[in-house]
Amino acid sequence: MNPALSHLNGSAAHDAAALLGPLVERSPWVGMAAVSERPFDSGEAVAEALIETILSAGPADRLALFRAHPELAGEEAVAGRMTEASTDEQSRLGLTSLAPDEARRLEALNAAYRARFGYPFIVALHRVPDLRALFESFERRLGANPVEEHVTALAEIASVIRRRATKAFGGRNGTSHAPETETKESIR
Repeated sequence: MNPALSHLNGSAAHDAAALLGPLVERSPWVGMAAVSERPFDSGEAVAEALIETILSAGPADRLALFRAHPELAGEEAVAGRMTEASTDEQSRLGLTSLAPDEARRLEALNAAYRARFGYPFIVALHRVPDLRALFESFERRLGANPVEEHVTALAEIASVIRRRATKAFGGRNGTSHAPETETKESIR
């Protein structure tokens, strides 16, 4: 068994929840609830426990989870207050060093999205190949209705959790990488 996974399974509940913290953006309640599902046999099992906790949560808790996410290249990024994982994920697409016109475009999209849905745009950046694809996705999702966008945000969060959990705790077959492609249906 992966040493990190053994450590997670053998830790006190509070310590185990802290180990799960980086997998879910600034929402420690998710990890705290998921530790009751131990022992985990893989990063995928960890991810499924976290995702099930989110899906079982009430609307207010889900909204709080959504609102805990940083905007893309937003105020938290500029101030250096994002989590390490979010910083790495945004840096890969160059979101931490945008050209001025791209920064203005993203700022306008962030504002429009937050005004429409009440939380930041949430996307699994590991599945986004480049900045052009990100902007296209952002603009397309602005046209979604609130229920569709809620489901999409949950699917994006699930993808991020799967990726982070597999990276941290390994996969069922000993791999350390999560699948790159997932659909909305895979959140269940």
